[in-house]
Amino acid sequence: MSELRISKPLQRVLAVAVLVACCVPLSLVAFDTDGPVATPTSAAVAAILAAMNRERAARGLAPLRLNERLCAAARDRIDDMFAKRYFAHQSPDGIDPFSWVIQHGYRYLFAGENLATGYSGTSVVDGWMHSPGHRRNVLGADYTEVGIAVADGSPLRTSGYRGPTVVALYGSR
Repeated sequence: MSELRISKPLQRVLAVAVLVACCVPLSLVAFDTDGPVATPTSAAVAAILAAMNRERAARGLAPLRLNERLCAAARDRIDDMFAKRYFAHQSPDGIDPFSWVIQHGYRYLFAGENLATGYSGTSVVDGWMHSPGHRRNVLGADYTEVGIAVADGSPLRTSGYRGPTVVALYGSR
């Protein structure tokens, strides 16, 4: 019997791919006409995670890992924004982003949220790096995990806001 040997870098890539596949469904999600048209594939999430981790690595910080509960919370969060047509850290009915995190059973010591709309691909991370508050979350040494959701379009559907829309929920336990 022959033995298959996989290099360490390839093992890391495969581990991230498995995590992404577990965190984000590969199929398109059906939404009503008031919601996002489709959820991009896990490739979009993997690219955003990789871009954040490049920023962290450049500063000697440990990489963020995708967390299934945080991904589910981020998906619910983005669905709520589209259903209620808002783009803000607090919903019109007063719900903060951490309510979704707790609802999905993620008991955190530290938590944060980044939102974006109108950035294509990994340019969202570049945008976050040029905003002090968003940058603090991307580079937060207290954060070890992240959940990411991406949806086509913008929940506001106005000329000033175009998609895609991204939610990143950061945490550590």
